[in-house]
Amino acid sequence: MSDRASAQDETQKAYSLEELSTIDQTTQKDTCSDERPGGLPEWKWKAAVLIFIITGSCSGQYQAVQYQDTNGTNIKSFFPGYDVSNVANIQPRLYEAFGNIELLPWIGLSYSLANFAVLSFARKIAYCFDLKWIYLVHLAIFMIGTAIGGASKDIQTMIVARVIMGWGGSVCQQINFSYVAILAKPAETAGLFGILSAMWAVGLVVGGPIGSAFAENSHATWRWAFYIKLPIVGLSFALAIICLPSRSLATAGVPVWKRLASIDPIGVIFNMVVPVLFALATTFSGPIWGWGSAASTTVWVVFALALVAWVSQQYFCIFTTSEERAIPMHMFSKIRLLPIWVATGCAGAAYAVTLYYTPLFYAFARGHGAIQQTVRMLPFIIVFIFVVLFTGILLTIIGRYKIIYLCAATITLAASIAMATTMNDKVSEAQVMGIEALIGIGLGMQFQHGLGISNVINKTERDRVDSTVICNMVQMGSIAITLSIAGCIFQNVGFNLLSSAVGRKQYSEEDIREALAGVSSVVWQTKDRQVVARGIAAVTEVISREFYIVVASSAVCLVCAICMSFEKLDYGRKKITKATAPESS
Repeated sequence: MSDRASAQDETQKAYSLEELSTIDQTTQKDTCSDERPGGLPEWKWKAAVLIFIITGSCSGQYQAVQYQDTNGTNIKSFFPGYDVSNVANIQPRLYEAFGNIELLPWIGLSYSLANFAVLSFARKIAYCFDLKWIYLVHLAIFMIGTAIGGASKDIQTMIVARVIMGWGGSVCQQINFSYVAILAKPAETAGLFGILSAMWAVGLVVGGPIGSAFAENSHATWRWAFYIKLPIVGLSFALAIICLPSRSLATAGVPVWKRLASIDPIGVIFNMVVPVLFALATTFSGPIWGWGSAASTTVWVVFALALVAWVSQQYFCIFTTSEERAIPMHMFSKIRLLPIWVATGCAGAAYAVTLYYTPLFYAFARGHGAIQQTVRMLPFIIVFIFVVLFTGILLTIIGRYKIIYLCAATITLAASIAMATTMNDKVSEAQVMGIEALIGIGLGMQFQHGLGISNVINKTERDRVDSTVICNMVQMGSIAITLSIAGCIFQNVGFNLLSSAVGRKQYSEEDIREALAGVSSVVWQTKDRQVVARGIAAVTEVISREFYIVVASSAVCLVCAICMSFEKLDYGRKKITKATAPESS
């Protein structure tokens, strides 16, 4: 009896070893095989990557970064990517055409809000329909929004157009990430996500001058800053029809109506409503509603209640299930991914503040126009592009992401402290440009690399896609939230500092608000140079305070880096040698 049990144990042990060997060989094949996942032809994959790069540079273009000109003639804004900086630099003409200075910030903010607000919607429809058709539909939506923006007759229509563009662009960007997550080889993922990140910054260089050129041309007018994008996105649409592979993440055998029924509409709607309420509360409190007024208090209370309801609905699966809820909450049980995701959000926050408020220093403290501001942002932009691409390659070589994040957070923290404490109206441009280059190094080492790292750590297709959703949400969410908070600080603290500097009795509230916005204002047109100098010093002071947001986000990122695992990821760069199977005796 004992011999029979022993023989049975040996047989089971041999079976287990054989099974483990098979699993290991399968894993090695997935990691190091030259075959594209899903058997996709290589030429189609390269064409698809080209489409991702083009649309990625368009859809990442709308996080507003305002460039202002204190000579009283215009307001210049700059966004990460071609269309962002393109649209931003036409804001002076939009103000001349439409007025409504209190709504002017929403031309930029509306896109970043829409970008974040539809991400759970993007995730749910990705599990309902073919990714290719989702992509094509939302490219069309993006083009519709662009056309509406170019034809806008008032600022409200312009904001609606920006929301439509943000909706289409956000879904396209998420589908980009989903395609990379499921079809890219492990050795490619870090580099591809690095390229997509770098395209945001590339658009910065070309978008601003093009937008300014159209805005200043009396024949083309600012409307062509929108229309010029239509043929570019149209080219991507045509290429996507031909080259983009059909790929479905839907559960096989489940009818479409059942997939739609499980989309968790309540969770999706909460995702859309909560960030908008937060932006309304932060941007309208002070400039439009007095702090403590009934309107301001009501919006803040409604926002708080909606946020609690959203979190509760997702956590307790109210009117949904744990598998079908809009936010992939199950992913938060992966403890080693949490610090990576938090660090990704911190990088987005630091990126937004640096890109938005550094140009304001050059505008207010030095009086530079949009082109000159663009040139002085090149140390940040070019360094950021290079470091993002280099880090994507470096990650696949060393595999230890903790080291990279520790270095990145330390550099960003030191540089942001230097920027916050030394920036004033007397500091040299060379010093500011040097510090912004250091921030570019730190951010380039961490910006969106969490996407590639998570993609390697997660082993199933669904987890990889859900992980890209979380990374995208924390980064886009942090950008939208940070811009709202930073804008609130700029409008409220800036108003108090500027009022004290130039004299509350001499200028109306509207005069000071216009001066902060950079549009034509009697504050900057006064012949009293001491008033102008005091005003510039006050605005520079509030800009320097914005960089404490970068300090805080960098400190959190450093804590996250310390908490990260010291594991070494396998990106599949080493070729697997075939082991000779032992001959059976």
